[in-house]
Amino acid sequence: MPPAIESILQSPVNRVQGFLGPGHVCAVMGYREYEPIVARCPVPIVITGFEPLDLLEGTLMTVRQLEEGRAEVENQYSRIVQREGNRVAQDLVNKVFEVCDRKWRGVGSIPKSGYKLRDEFRDHDAERLFNVQEIATKESETCISGLVLQGVKKPHDCPVFGTQCTPEHPLGATMVSAEGACAAYYAYGRHLQSRKPEPAAAQELEATR
Repeated sequence: MPPAIESILQSPVNRVQGFLGPGHVCAVMGYREYEPIVARCPVPIVITGFEPLDLLEGTLMTVRQLEEGRAEVENQYSRIVQREGNRVAQDLVNKVFEVCDRKWRGVGSIPKSGYKLRDEFRDHDAERLFNVQEIATKESETCISGLVLQGVKKPHDCPVFGTQCTPEHPLGATMVSAEGACAAYYAYGRHLQSRKPEPAAAQELEATR
């Protein structure tokens, strides 16, 4: 996650003002790796749980930092997450995997943002066994999920949001996951509020009044 966050912050068109850090990742890795990011790019990062009250409190903590002109790493999910993380789990991950470059949907390749199996486990490496290294994922030409991830555009700014792109038929990363911005906008009806009726539909509606 830290390389992905830095990639977004370094974008010349970035408009993201704060991050809710992933509680499940930080339960294993801790949150020390976020501290250098905040030192280089002053932006609040609040490690947050997943219950409604966790998300509300995490959002409140982020807004308070912005209003007070602070940029710190704060831990809302303290009942689970420790700064150092889970050392036993970290040792297990590091025993099996090593850091590598990975491609992120809507963003592109980000250096040192993924894991791959270490060479001693190569007999279990699906990428090698099924020869999928050279397969290129084709991104939708109409999807703007990369701009949504950077905070440059809102989901309803996308020409296919809520029509060709839905949770049942997602075109981009932000609609694939229930945690994605596009999926959230769709789930809570913002796609209905933000779209004006087509001219024919508007005329029909006027005729029924």
